[in-house]
Amino acid sequence: MKPIIAMQTDFGVGGGSTMRGTCLKVDPELEVYEISHSIEKFNIKAAARSLYHIVPYWPAGTVFVSVIDPGVGTSRRASVALLNNGSYVVTPDNGALTLLLESPGIRAVRTIDETVNRLKGTEKVSIFHGRDLFAYCAARLASGIIGFEGVGPEYPVEEIVRYPEPGYTCSDGSVSGSVTGIMRTFGNLETGIPVSAAEASGILAGNDVRVTISSSSGIVFDRTIPYRASFGWVPEGDEVLYNGSDGDLGIGINLGNFAQRYGLDPEDPLVITVRKE
Repeated sequence: MKPIIAMQTDFGVGGGSTMRGTCLKVDPELEVYEISHSIEKFNIKAAARSLYHIVPYWPAGTVFVSVIDPGVGTSRRASVALLNNGSYVVTPDNGALTLLLESPGIRAVRTIDETVNRLKGTEKVSIFHGRDLFAYCAARLASGIIGFEGVGPEYPVEEIVRYPEPGYTCSDGSVSGSVTGIMRTFGNLETGIPVSAAEASGILAGNDVRVTISSSSGIVFDRTIPYRASFGWVPEGDEVLYNGSDGDLGIGINLGNFAQRYGLDPEDPLVITVRKE
């Protein structure tokens, strides 16, 4: 069985149609799945978080194509990373691989050789590498036309571009860190505070906690709320702190939208502090 191709972009609904077509022209037997084309535009951190969340739940050997590429056509590397679990990520090396360096880890990385792994007839096009480089190279890799060595020259894993990861601090009964993302559909806040750090500080599910959230303009939220296993443990419309699916703390509203209620801007850096009451 040939490896699956799974794609994510910031192109919007239907934006991956020519990428999918390119893959199937290389090999009509390939299975091509579209994870999402609704990653926030130009948001490399969102691309990295998405990959971190989805990679563990796809079969080993899957070829992921991730194209959030504000530097398309510039000197940024077009790369293919081989993960420790045997899967591949075909992506601009612009920070999208940051979280995968930690888990599952990256075994090796190569630059795509455009003289071999570029869709013929697109040599003068510099604005659609999603189709012309990434999808095309991914299809050649998944179909077995090339092996990993055939992607192009290898470069050190240490040279992979990272974005600065948010830190956190903890003390007895208190943890602080950054809001790392806002869930587009539900408006929940994702934080960079591991559940394990909260537990080490004595903050446990079942507690009531004081949550303070600050933006660049000041405090936007400061209330005591329950810390529970999931949303349904609080009344409809109430805020709740919970354990997120990636092992970090999250905050949301049962059957509501936290970010919308408090007018939070995804582009505004937010800091969150949780204190045990």
